[in-house]
Order: sequence, then structure tokens, then C-alpha cells
Amino acid sequence: MHLLYLIPFYAKWHYTEGFQDLFRNWQSFIVFVLHFFSLGLLIRTWFVPFGRLDEEYKKGLNAETFFETLVANTLMRVVGFVLRTFVIVMGLFSLLVVVAFGPVAFVLWILAPLIIISLFTFGMTSLLL
Repeated sequence: MHLLYLIPFYAKWHYTEGFQDLFRNWQSFIVFVLHFFSLGLLIRTWFVPFGRLDEEYKKGLNAETFFETLVANTLMRVVGFVLRTFVIVMGLFSLLVVVAFGPVAFVLWILAPLIIISLFTFGMTSLLL
């Protein structure tokens, strides 16, 4: 019988503080994904050579070394671009999943007490029948 006294307090917490905590947790997940994939930094450095591996152009007018350096630097930029693009796409996909899951979580949070009560009732009636 004493457990019945907890129901109003639980309902108040569930729809006030619990709801606010769920919103803050959702925001934390969004910030986590942004920081985990470093999306801002990757977009700013999208065309930087991979691992900052670039060669210095030698002094002089040697066409062979000029084109060797040009090809190596271009190749490192392409590798950096491809790797960063892959990580950016994965980060954006993860961000999309987290953002899309938020409204679903809020709906489930609102309906959770009703779902629990209905499942409990269904279980008890199944046992008794």
C-alpha cells in the first residue's frame, strides 16, 4: 500500500525533471557526435594534405623534381580529401541518427508509464486466464 503513495511523486518527476534530463542527455549526445568526429575541424581542413605530408619545392628550374613534388603533394591532398570525406559522411550519418532518435525517445518517454501499466496488466491477465 505504501508504494501507491509513490505514484504521484514518480509521475511528477517523470514528466518534469525526467523530461528535462532526457532533453539534456539528447543534447549531450549531439555534442558528443560533433566532437567525436571533429566535424568542424574536418570541414575547415578538408583539402589539407593527409597527415600534413607535403614536400617542399626545390630551388632551381628542374622540371622533373617540380612535377614529382607536384604529383606527391596533389596525391596527399587527394588522400586527405577522401579520408576526411569518409569521416565527415560517417559523422553526419551518426548525427542524423542521434537527431532522429530524439523525438522517438521523447514520445517513448511520454508513453512509458502507460506502456508499463498495459504490459503489467496484460501479463497479469495472461497468468490468471
